[in-house]
Amino acid sequence: MRNAHVILCMMLPLLLVSGCRNPFAPRLGDPQGVWSDQTTVGGLLENFRMAYIRQDSLRYADCLSCDAYTFNYFDTEMAEYASMPREQDLAATGRLFRHYDSVDLRWVGISGTVAELETPDSLISFTVFFVLTLDATWIDGHARFSVIRRTDEGEGCGSGPAGDEPVFRVVQWDDNL
Repeated sequence: MRNAHVILCMMLPLLLVSGCRNPFAPRLGDPQGVWSDQTTVGGLLENFRMAYIRQDSLRYADCLSCDAYTFNYFDTEMAEYASMPREQDLAATGRLFRHYDSVDLRWVGISGTVAELETPDSLISFTVFFVLTLDATWIDGHARFSVIRRTDEGEGCGSGPAGDEPVFRVVQWDDNL
């Protein structure tokens, strides 16, 4: 009986250490994990959505064009349409991520034709319907995106998590216009 007790005491630390492992978590250092490669419009939209859900401002920034990005929206306080350049949008989105405990974004009715597009060097525009949940409040609407998959190095974003392959990024986002 004493031997069984000693063996159990020796195995207990191993059981505790292995019992804390999350089998559903991506491997540490895995650059892709839940992320898509953004070589298609669908990959870009999925990364955009996951950046919101995970409140990951770095991945969100990788979804936006570096040299020519504009966010257009209706400013309810000023009762007029307004625009934000990339840096201002990144700051506002970072504040949104920090303010809410739970953020969820769902795209509704994205056509397979749009999602599968992978044409380089062409500006593509499309409208997407969405449902955004911020803690217990949900907002629905539509957004018009203009995106491009650049094959030149002139965009200034660097390779980012996607590596050296050209990826789609949002050039213009018109919110509920």
